[in-house]
Amino acid sequence: MLHHIVLFQVPDPVQRQELVRRLQALPGLIPEIGAYEVGLDVSRGDNSYDVGLYSTFADAEALERYRVHHAHQAVLQLVAEVSAHRIVVDWLD
Repeated sequence: MLHHIVLFQVPDPVQRQELVRRLQALPGLIPEIGAYEVGLDVSRGDNSYDVGLYSTFADAEALERYRVHHAHQAVLQLVAEVSAHRIVVDWLD
């Protein structure tokens, strides 16, 4: 199983909500997604990111199909417009 975590810094609260809404729609559109959770940060600490995404995929090939899927690409376009920074970590178990 491949675990995929992404953290986003999105300065504008309205854009944060839109990003969460758009991310939450992806499991219904992309069959490769296994587990999938999206949420807004509640700690608001100095080192906090604003939006977190945790998802799982069967393997690296499934993650790649997710990455190139047109629905995910549309969300990436939004990320490019609203996110000040993002970090990603992927691991296999």
